[in-house]
Amino acid sequence: MPGIGARLSLFVASGCYIGLIPGAPGTYASVATTLVLYLVYHYSHRIVPALHVSAVCLITAAGVLAAAEVARNRADKDPSVVVADEVAGQLLAFLLVPLGPLNLVLGTLLFRLFDIWKPFPIRRLERLPGGVGIMADDLLAGIYANLVLQLVTRLRGG
Repeated sequence: MPGIGARLSLFVASGCYIGLIPGAPGTYASVATTLVLYLVYHYSHRIVPALHVSAVCLITAAGVLAAAEVARNRADKDPSVVVADEVAGQLLAFLLVPLGPLNLVLGTLLFRLFDIWKPFPIRRLERLPGGVGIMADDLLAGIYANLVLQLVTRLRGG
């Protein structure tokens, strides 16, 4: 039986075990992240940018450590159960963007597109060692999605 550190790493890296759901764990994690962000926004009527950035930083730091541990334990450079990278990247996609229904759907689709397509230099970031390589490509995919979402929002007059 794995120790507490391995279990905690799996919990964090898998996005509270979302990554263990068969099928498309990265997509499930992106959608779950969008839903949680929507709920926070819906009930608080705002997202505090400093807290949003802090959440991305915390998830990224914990994700790097946890993803590296899970990758070591599974002898897999980028295990599909690790979805903390999708959580952090998806949150980045929505940074400083109005969180209406259209932007939430578009931001999720854009993030998944960039995460799967991996335009330059996203794919190169996967080569970084350990948990950094696992997390970095999704963070850049989130930035790309955010830039497109910012542009679309401005063109729509938002």
